[in-house]
Amino acid sequence: MIFYNFLQNLKNIPGWTTSRKIVVIECDDWGSINMPSNEAYSRMLAAGLNVGNRKWNRSDTLETSKDLEELFHVLDSVRDSRNRSAIFTPVTNVANPDFDKIKADGFAKYHYEKFTETLTRYYPDDNVFNLWMEGLNAGIFVPELHGREHISVQFWLKELQHGNKHLLTAFNEGFVSLDLPDTLPPVRGFRAEFFFTDEDQTPYLLDSLKEGVSLFKEIFGYLPGVFVPANGIFHPDFEGVLADTGVKYLWVNQYMRYLSKDGRLKSRWMKSGQKGPRGLIYYTRNCSFEPNGEDYKGVDFTLKQIEAAFRWGKPAIISSHRASYAGGLDPTNRTRGLNELKMLLTRIVKKWPDTEFMSSGDALDFMKNSNKAW
Repeated sequence: MIFYNFLQNLKNIPGWTTSRKIVVIECDDWGSINMPSNEAYSRMLAAGLNVGNRKWNRSDTLETSKDLEELFHVLDSVRDSRNRSAIFTPVTNVANPDFDKIKADGFAKYHYEKFTETLTRYYPDDNVFNLWMEGLNAGIFVPELHGREHISVQFWLKELQHGNKHLLTAFNEGFVSLDLPDTLPPVRGFRAEFFFTDEDQTPYLLDSLKEGVSLFKEIFGYLPGVFVPANGIFHPDFEGVLADTGVKYLWVNQYMRYLSKDGRLKSRWMKSGQKGPRGLIYYTRNCSFEPNGEDYKGVDFTLKQIEAAFRWGKPAIISSHRASYAGGLDPTNRTRGLNELKMLLTRIVKKWPDTEFMSSGDALDFMKNSNKAW
């Protein structure tokens, strides 16, 4: 624990600084599909598919109206020093596979649908996207971009074309993220959108990147200012194209993974506020809150991370995932996650009465404007 506390402080030393107690909650994977239903899970498990090894396969599914309503209630129940509600930044995938069209094409070509269409297909009697917009208009649920879809499309489609029996069974259930033991580790569940092994694959990825930004603007009415690449894999060669779309900030790990020319994953050391190509700016997260996580350590653990961030003059940028708050498969998962979230938010404002809740875009704009030397 002493060594961990040392690392927590060390990682917060470099980069942008501020005396203000800013708290940002970035929550990944909104809009993207995972497990379609409990029935689909049971059928795949009975067929011998490897779906039981991931805890979130029992709880994570496309968000429901109830998920959003109860999340908004928790956010609105806790106020900061400006009497402003807590804020979520849902890091959003704007498209999902169109399974019917892909199958009709004999798996020869990938087709997608906007996530708003997926919401309608999943919940035809419930206009979930209206709640998305209510949260956005209220300023408590402010989306940023996670990519077009949360899928390694080219690798997934290739396995389907090869007739992988288990993957085809999962496909017929509307499920993508099946762990296949013979695939490369970064794409074992087909989750890393921007992973590639051959430069011939990169034009497709760059088109996907640009389409993701365009679809985001079409859906929400504004350009995303922040991009968080799925599974933390994004090649430096893509950054100029990202900047040209109008995105201002790229989330990176302090040790950012990328694929080298020899096919190995490498990493480079990064810091918040560091400049990239054509005005792009990198930023990092420094806190984690995953009530659904297999190694969840409780609210106190996150509070210690926030304390370390504030000690070194950093915003507390908290990483979380929809899986912790989704209740469509298991309502108790949503209840547990939101109870933990309410406890965290309540204790934050009690411990630091001058806390300010901000969306990612607002916080990063503020940090950029107040740290011009970077």
